[in-house]
Parts: sequence; structure tokens; C-alpha cells
Amino acid sequence: MCRFLIDLKAILDNFNKAKKKLGSGVEICVVVKANAYGFGAEKIAKLLEMQADCFAVARMSEFLKLKEYKIKKPVLILSPLLKNDMKIAIKNGAEITIASIESLLFALSYAKEQNTVAKVHLKVDSGMNRYGFKDLKEFKEALKLIKRSKYARLVGVYSHFADNAFDSAKSQFETFEAFKKIVLKSGLRPIFHMASSLALANKDYQLDMVRLGIDLYLSDRHSFETEILQIKTIKSGEKVSYGGTFVAENDMKIAVCGAGYADGVSRKLSSLGEVIVNGKKAEIIGRVCMDCFMIDINNVDAKVGDKVLIFGKMQENFISVCDVAKKCDTIPYEIYTGISARVKRVYHWGQYAGNFRKIQGQKAYKP
Repeated sequence: MCRFLIDLKAILDNFNKAKKKLGSGVEICVVVKANAYGFGAEKIAKLLEMQADCFAVARMSEFLKLKEYKIKKPVLILSPLLKNDMKIAIKNGAEITIASIESLLFALSYAKEQNTVAKVHLKVDSGMNRYGFKDLKEFKEALKLIKRSKYARLVGVYSHFADNAFDSAKSQFETFEAFKKIVLKSGLRPIFHMASSLALANKDYQLDMVRLGIDLYLSDRHSFETEILQIKTIKSGEKVSYGGTFVAENDMKIAVCGAGYADGVSRKLSSLGEVIVNGKKAEIIGRVCMDCFMIDINNVDAKVGDKVLIFGKMQENFISVCDVAKKCDTIPYEIYTGISARVKRVYHWGQYAGNFRKIQGQKAYKP
């Protein structure tokens, strides 16, 4: 009933565009956390395994999924891990984020116990005040511990921009550079990375590697659709949906559409959003329900079973994911990741090239 149509060629095109912006030798880490921003981690990782230098996830469960999918490239877990998850990560060869002395000491102790090497990225808090080393003295101590131990390898040192405004980004980068100088002075030679999607264009921020996130997925060539389940006529003064927040001013024709907030149609679109039916825009009326929403089709020639686009292109009309995000007072990340697991993902190659061939196996990933 609900479908998220994903154009794999658009994703590959985005990857290649990002790559062209990089300086010589700069690596790309493809971020596939949150089920690849809702696009399907297995499909995206397999699509880009040959092109990406490594992948990044946020949770232990996501790392284990990539192992299950037989992804061979290195995988960095971006969030700090509690002890049990850290044990599993080290044992399975994940690259782990270390954000404190305490977690580093545990990682070294467990790696020694297992007679293995913990692959470590030290996270620097350069101004976001999320997680990471903020104190230079503590950071220097972490470097000493790694240098003294044969059970840890410093793979990377990284940070994250909190804001892409010029002054803020510049200040954060200068803070990170101070930490970088300490690392180089210690004699260690990890990779340094800070730039994510929105900072790609500034070559000064690219360092040794960039983490490619939303810029990989954001495209007008994806669409989120459902269908009309029922059509009815209501009289002037009748109310629609929970709370009766919409009252018909005249007799009108409405349609019930088969997607709701449990599918990823935000409740914030209640009596605010719009969709496309048979090439024409139609307003959402009343509150979005868990499994459906209602639209005004007075000026739309529609029937039960007709396609309803929540975002995407139909004939001359278009609603972008950014349009939806703006109406919800949020960002495209939340719209994409909010498309729930019960929505079927349909993969194709080049929707607007007139080729609706579904992707079935590894061979089909080739252009």
C-alpha cells in the first residue's frame, strides 16, 4: 500500500559528485546509520562497497547487520559504546569511537584479555558539546596510553561540525587543528576527519577523509507514495478526523489515503500538507491518523486505487522532501528516517531516464 521508491542511480550519482569535490587522496566514508537514513543499509552498502573506502554506523546492532550482509570494508561505529557492546565490537573487528579515558582504559583491558587489537578513533569535541575529548590534558593522556599499548591501534582522530556558518565552522576547525598538532607531535599517524556532507565543498576541511551522509541520499528522484482507499462526499459543517479540527465550509468530496504517521507521514502535516493525485495537488485536511489521512479532492478527478504522492514528481507537479520538511519545521533527515519499516522499499535504476527496472541482485547495480 505504501511505497518508498528509491532511485539507486541517483545515489550513485550523488556519490560521484561528492568524489569530484575531493582533493587528491581524500577518502570517503559512507554513512549508513539508521538503516542508511531509511534507504536500506544492505542495498546502499552493497551498491557502494567497491567505491567507498569505509562505512560508518551509529549502533552496535547496525555494525552487526553489515557483517550479516557480508560487507568487507572497514566499519566505524560513531557513537561511544558501553562495556558489553564494546566487547562485541572489539571482538568482531569494528573500528570504535573512544570519547573518554575511562572507555579507552576498558578497551585496552579487554583487547589485552582477548589478545587482540582494538581499532580506535578518538573523538574530539570541537564545540558541539556532544561527546568527545574536550580537555587537551586528557587527550594527551589518551595518546600516551595508546602509544604504550600493543593492544590498540589509533586508526583515526575526528570531530563533527555543529554549524556550517562560516565563523562557527572556522572556530571549530581551529580547535580541532590544535588537537591534530598534538597527535602529530606524539609521532602517531592516524587519519583525520571532520567534514560531513555539508562541509564537503571546503577543501580546507576535507583532511584525510570525509563522511558522506545526507548529500548521498538527498535527491528529487526518490518518491514516497500511497493509494486512495475510499472516496466520500461530506456536507457543509461536517468535521474530518480526530478532534474535528477541520470543518467543511461547503459540501465537498474527500479521499482517504492509505498512509499515516506510523508510516512516516508526519502529524505536523495535519491541515497543512499537500500531496499529488493524478498530477494535481490536493490539500491534507484534518489530523493525520496512524494509518491514513484525508485530502480534499473537489478539484481532482480521482478514484479508489489512484496513486497519492507524499513527495516526488507526477506530471508537471512536484513536492520535494525539503518542502515536506519545511512544513514540518524539521530537516530532510527526519523525513527520510521517519519512513517506517512497514513501508515497502522499491529499488529502481534511473526513474527519470524512463527505466523502471527493479534492482534484484548484485549484477543489476551496474549502470
